[in-house]
Amino acid sequence: MRHKSLLLLALAAGSLSLLSGCGGHNGVRVTEGDQQIGTAQTGTVIAVDSATVVHVNEFERLATLRNAREFAEGTFLETRDRQGTKTATLKTRSHREGLRTADILEGLPDINDRAEPVSASESARLEKIYRDPVDE
Repeated sequence: MRHKSLLLLALAAGSLSLLSGCGGHNGVRVTEGDQQIGTAQTGTVIAVDSATVVHVNEFERLATLRNAREFAEGTFLETRDRQGTKTATLKTRSHREGLRTADILEGLPDINDRAEPVSASESARLEKIYRDPVDE
């Protein structure tokens, strides 16, 4: 019985160390790449406050974004992967508590793609193509 409790205690301690984070938050997130950044693993630095895709629903054509609260409802966004290649065009939905959702209009974003508003001319062009339904 004593060995069982010792084994359970060791498993609990191991699980706790694996599930706990590194602590600290310095305003950047390291993903992947080949540049050494301080004592962190090699990677690409992305500002934590940049809007990023955290979930994609291909069936409903919806994307969930983190740090996208500053975008107004109906804002057209472009998503880009870490190499800077455009992956999708989105249009933000009405804001609710928590994360922001957006309709996927063109392409298909991947998780961790960055989202940025399109230019004014591109927004005007997209507004003509992707109009919201009118309540009758």
